[in-house]
Amino acid sequence: MNYYIITGSSRGIGRALVDQLTNDPENEVIGIARSYQQAKKNYHHIEFDLGNIEELKSQVSHFFETVKAPKRVVLINNAGTLGEIGHVGSLSADGLEQVMNLNVTTPTILMNEFVRQFSGVQAEKVILNISSGAGKYPVDGWSAYCASKSALDLFSKVVAEECILNENDIKVFSVAPGVVDTEMQSQIREAAPEQFRTKGKFVKLKEEQMLSAPASVAQKLLEVINFPDRFSEVLLDVRKF
Repeated sequence: MNYYIITGSSRGIGRALVDQLTNDPENEVIGIARSYQQAKKNYHHIEFDLGNIEELKSQVSHFFETVKAPKRVVLINNAGTLGEIGHVGSLSADGLEQVMNLNVTTPTILMNEFVRQFSGVQAEKVILNISSGAGKYPVDGWSAYCASKSALDLFSKVVAEECILNENDIKVFSVAPGVVDTEMQSQIREAAPEQFRTKGKFVKLKEEQMLSAPASVAQKLLEVINFPDRFSEVLLDVRKF
């Protein structure tokens, strides 16, 4: 059996991944999200607020307990948040904490537990983190988001190197999905122009139908998962393959 643990499984890219993976009866998909999603019988939902770090620390080991004698086991850290759009000095402390918790602390805790539980398991093992091009360059108004995705990228690179050194056969990737037609894009287009100068660019992408569909992005991500040996780099961009 192939096992896929997907955070943020109820919408966007996470939902598209669930829909495609559950088409194969050999796959068991475990979704973790606050809202429940109807799916096929090979889908198991864990209703959980991944921004609650204290609760996550006490429950994280249980997220993987249904994985038994896997042929393949995959962790997909998809859940994330843009957070408040605005320049530093106008942001709330709670908002900054929320971005860092969900975008950095949560996936690193899950990765740590995945490596701990499956390092000695003989199976195909993949960790795939959903990153962003915004982790490579500054975007005014997105300070916490940019910083959090940059942190996730570097953490992924370190873990990938450690997995090579420890010879545990875990492949690690951090993949930028491009500009995808999700609720995050709606949030961006609704922001006030003074909150970040490039708002017009994102409005134009929507108007010109240049946003990627979650389903097409999910297909690209599954290429990485299904054929990890084809990719020699940890940091990837779906627009380049």
